[in-house]
Amino acid sequence: MPTIHFLREQLDVDCPAGAILRDVALDAGVELYGLKGKLGNCGGCGQCSTCFVAVAGQDEDAFLTPQTAPEQRFLKRRPLNWRLACQAVIRDSLVVVTRPQAGWPGGDQALAAAVNAMPVSAMASPQAAPYQDSGSDDGGDGVETGDGSGEA
Repeated sequence: MPTIHFLREQLDVDCPAGAILRDVALDAGVELYGLKGKLGNCGGCGQCSTCFVAVAGQDEDAFLTPQTAPEQRFLKRRPLNWRLACQAVIRDSLVVVTRPQAGWPGGDQALAAAVNAMPVSAMASPQAAPYQDSGSDDGGDGVETGDGSGEA
C-alpha cells in the first residue's frame, strides 16, 4: 500500500494504489487550496488549475500516472515536478508539497531530503493497480500564472 508523505503538513497517509491524490489529501484533512482555490475550484475535474502540488518519489516514472491533457495545458510554464492533484493517480509511495506556488524557503531541498529518507520497504510494487480513466479530460482555456502572492 503506497504511503503519501505530505511534507508541509508532516503527515503520512496510507492509501490504495489507484487513488486520486486530491481525494487522498482532502480525506486526510490536508489543505490543497489558497484563497482563490477555495473560492473557485472545479471540484476535481481538471478545469481550474488550483490544486497544484510538487511531487517526488523513489522511482520518478512509477509513483504517479503520466500527466493528463489538462495537466499538460496548465503546467506548461510550471516546474517539471508539479502536478494537478485532481489528475494524479497514485501508483506508489511519494512525497508531496501542497501549495508550492505559495513558496517555501528551502522547499526543494526538503523535498529531495524527504524522498531520500523514504524507507525502501514502504515502496509498493511499480506494477500497482491499473490506471482507470476518470473521464475528466475536459479542461479550462488558460494558464493561471499567479502573482507570487501564494493565493493561486
